[in-house]
Amino acid sequence: MKKVLLILTIIIFYLVSFGGIANSSTYRIVVNKSYKLLFLYEGNTISQVFPVCIGEHTTDNETPTGIYTIVNKTFDPLWYFEGKVYQPYKIDKNNGLGMVWMGWNLPSYGLHGTNEPFSIGFANSHGCVRMENKDALYIAKTVPIGTQIEIREGSQNELSVHLEAINVLYAINTVLNGTK
Repeated sequence: MKKVLLILTIIIFYLVSFGGIANSSTYRIVVNKSYKLLFLYEGNTISQVFPVCIGEHTTDNETPTGIYTIVNKTFDPLWYFEGKVYQPYKIDKNNGLGMVWMGWNLPSYGLHGTNEPFSIGFANSHGCVRMENKDALYIAKTVPIGTQIEIREGSQNELSVHLEAINVLYAINTVLNGTK
């Protein structure tokens, strides 16, 4: 019996130390600008899908494509905008960052909550990726600093990818709401 426990302990230590178990909980985020959806991956599996608001399609406000890293998180952030300072969202509902800010390694860009939940699903931010506050809080509490965030342009012509996204959303909706 002692040999079996020793062998199991060695196997578990090996898996944890050399990546067998640890890599299964690695998170990454992919934002598809065409779909206006954020895909949260755990390992190689999509674990959650969230609707988002991306930057306006203008030179100054476009959400930049590329691969970035979440470098900081601030819960109840102050918002400095156009020479004004807005108190945390709990105090000042005009705070455009909502309840959480996750800054990228690209200055002035981040993933955050919003005081305009009706903007979700559209392209009208100043370049950041906005989410409903509850969704942004979920992401902030789930992923660690250092998580990769990839912003993809996407294509409205990729029917198979659209169908895959629809299937994922349908599956998530079914799990959350059940069948009626």
